[in-house]
Amino acid sequence: MIKLRTIDFSTLKGRHVILRVDINVPVEGSIPRTSVRLTSALDTIKKLQTAGAKTIVFAHRGRPKGVDLKFSLEPIAKWFMKELAGDTVFFQPVAAFKDLKARVQTMAHGDVVFIENLRFHPGEKANDPEFAEQLASLGEVYINDAFGNSHRDHASMTGITQYVDSYAGPGIAHELEALESVLNPTKSPFVAIVGGAKISSKLHAIEHMLAHADQVFIGGAIATAFFAAQGKEVGTSFMKDGEIEFARKLMGHHALKLPTDVLVKSAAGKYRSINVLDIQKDEAIVDIGRKAVADISEAARHAKLILWNGPMGIVEEEQSRVGSDAVAHIVAEVARGKAYGVIGGGDTVNLPFELGIAEFIDHISTGGGAMLEYVGGQELPALEVLKQK
Repeated sequence: MIKLRTIDFSTLKGRHVILRVDINVPVEGSIPRTSVRLTSALDTIKKLQTAGAKTIVFAHRGRPKGVDLKFSLEPIAKWFMKELAGDTVFFQPVAAFKDLKARVQTMAHGDVVFIENLRFHPGEKANDPEFAEQLASLGEVYINDAFGNSHRDHASMTGITQYVDSYAGPGIAHELEALESVLNPTKSPFVAIVGGAKISSKLHAIEHMLAHADQVFIGGAIATAFFAAQGKEVGTSFMKDGEIEFARKLMGHHALKLPTDVLVKSAAGKYRSINVLDIQKDEAIVDIGRKAVADISEAARHAKLILWNGPMGIVEEEQSRVGSDAVAHIVAEVARGKAYGVIGGGDTVNLPFELGIAEFIDHISTGGGAMLEYVGGQELPALEVLKQK
């Protein structure tokens, strides 16, 4: 496990602390969706408040092109106001830098100020040195606790560390400790379940799993690419360009387990559960089938380590989220006892909360792409700059 610089929070009383968090979660109406990203950030902010720090929170939401208030952090900041002592938590809208600097200077011990979406400024994603230096000038200490964004080489993630004393936060430390069992697995049988849209974004992680896991079950649009690589009919199923070539590179590995049945939806909107050999040209794969779920369940029953990343089907639609819901329950049933259970990645991490079973999972990662790159052995730029020297 990589060793990162950390700081004792008891030394932060009265100091301006820049805290970078990943609270990029869906907002429905004006209410953020319950997420481990929010609870992880909340825990760190509470620790800083207890220490008497003046906490300046940096974060982003979505992928805005310039200032676009539909991507404002204000509704998420208001969630934190309700969870913390409301009269000590503030939201700072877009402002001239001199006004932002003045606002920060008026903070009292224990105050928390959420700065508006950093991606409203082009210098954030461009990792502009001048913008990074401006951000750094707001505080005396920088703490990165945004594991889910640590694969990004952005101003508030890497550039800022050139201008202010910088450390990793407790959330990142917890992530690395929890993911060590996946990065360097010692428990067997190790069962991995991988879904989602693209092999290309998970290639290194899948290769790592195939090298270390006993069984790697594939679902989602990723499975479609493997079927196409085998020459099977996939009808109108969703599949990204170039995915077949990635699938061919991974084919033939003894640990690779593809579903033998799937749920399909016809052009007329009719659903049917069928063998993968029976897909018609006007049908699209939308979920894994009952036999595929049963195969995953049987393997998980004997597992000592189980990792799930990526949905098995289209979770936005009730009829095609059955496989994903089933896998969430399967992981919860064996975790915290029989096996060490880890879930990570986008839509996957929301399901345990929606189903009320999150407490039964050993670790729900705050990272999607970051988690995959880390367990795939890739360097994360925002962690590299925080390594102990």
